[in-house]
Amino acid sequence: MKLWTKEHTFSHPWKNVSEAAWKKYPNEHNTNVTAIDVLDRKVSEDGRLQTTRIFGSNWNFPKLLATILGLPEMCYAVEQSEVNLKEEKMTLKMVNYTFWGILAVEETLVYQANKENPNETHLTQDAKISIHGISFSSYFEDLLISNYDINSGKGRTAIEQVVHKIKIENILNAVTEELQELRTDLDSATTKLDSEFQVSERITSLGKDLDNATDIINTKLNKFSSFLGEEFSHLVNLLSLELDQVTVKVGKVENDSNTNRISLTDAVTNAGLNAK
Repeated sequence: MKLWTKEHTFSHPWKNVSEAAWKKYPNEHNTNVTAIDVLDRKVSEDGRLQTTRIFGSNWNFPKLLATILGLPEMCYAVEQSEVNLKEEKMTLKMVNYTFWGILAVEETLVYQANKENPNETHLTQDAKISIHGISFSSYFEDLLISNYDINSGKGRTAIEQVVHKIKIENILNAVTEELQELRTDLDSATTKLDSEFQVSERITSLGKDLDNATDIINTKLNKFSSFLGEEFSHLVNLLSLELDQVTVKVGKVENDSNTNRISLTDAVTNAGLNAK
């Protein structure tokens, strides 16, 4: 049997780290985990959330060990978790279901808030690996411990990424909530102004007054336009009559001038004088 332990401190509040631990899979660093399902969930009498989940994964066993065990397409492990909100502590315990009679892997992770620094979360991770019934069991246990150390580092990197993603989501949610509150406040202020000062009624009344004023102005303009048209027609008619009279007088003057053009003899005769 081989024992392995690791400690790590996240520079994030426990709330974010514990949430990231729930949402860690799937991720690009631990691609071996391909399926997760919740088998049971309940809240204890003292308020602790207790959950049982099953994990389906492709274990990265050493080739020789995989050949000896006959590695299936999917290996399964069962996780028991407990979340204590009062103590800000999350405990995860996982054991393998596949190959349990030959290979036993027991893992425990404890995420706990730093009481002296609320922006830090302490992780204690340990594992116990034992192989029975095959030769060179100690050698294979050492190989599994080595792989376990590498995979645990990938898991912590995945949690860091999920924590940052959660922070971004929280910022977006906060902005959305503030915008919604601002919209609600604006709606309330608009309703209050409308209720106290009858803004809508006044706007409606002003619109009606503007429509009435527009109608009156249009009516006046139409009447004035008609009046100008009639006056202009009357003036044109008067000018036409005056021009006709001028033409008649000029014609008469011309006729009179033609009539007065007689010879001197006729003029003497008409005067009663006879030429000798």
